[in-house]
Amino acid sequence: MKTLYGCLLLLSAVPAGPSNVALGGTATQSGTFEDFHAGFAIDGNTDSYFDHRSCSSTDVSVQPWWRVDLLGLHHISSITITNRADCCPQRIIGAEVRIGNSLDNNGNNNPR
Repeated sequence: MKTLYGCLLLLSAVPAGPSNVALGGTATQSGTFEDFHAGFAIDGNTDSYFDHRSCSSTDVSVQPWWRVDLLGLHHISSITITNRADCCPQRIIGAEVRIGNSLDNNGNNNPR
């Protein structure tokens, strides 16, 4: 059983450069722990302390997932994921990043 936490996700696209295209997207996750909803990970808040309400968190599950719909096509040049800073850094171990348009199999059919 596992829980995923995300405090900040930055997606940079080319040719636009360092702007965060995730800010305009819509985030969802497999389940939500208390009220730490998926959108906290793409709200632009760089605070990585969980109790400050700046991180998302899934419920405990066998295969938790989190995703963002960028609401358009973008050529992603970099991805930055900020993990929790207050505890539990190991909880992100094994997380995979996949980029693509497929929602089949919860997006797992997209390439890594």
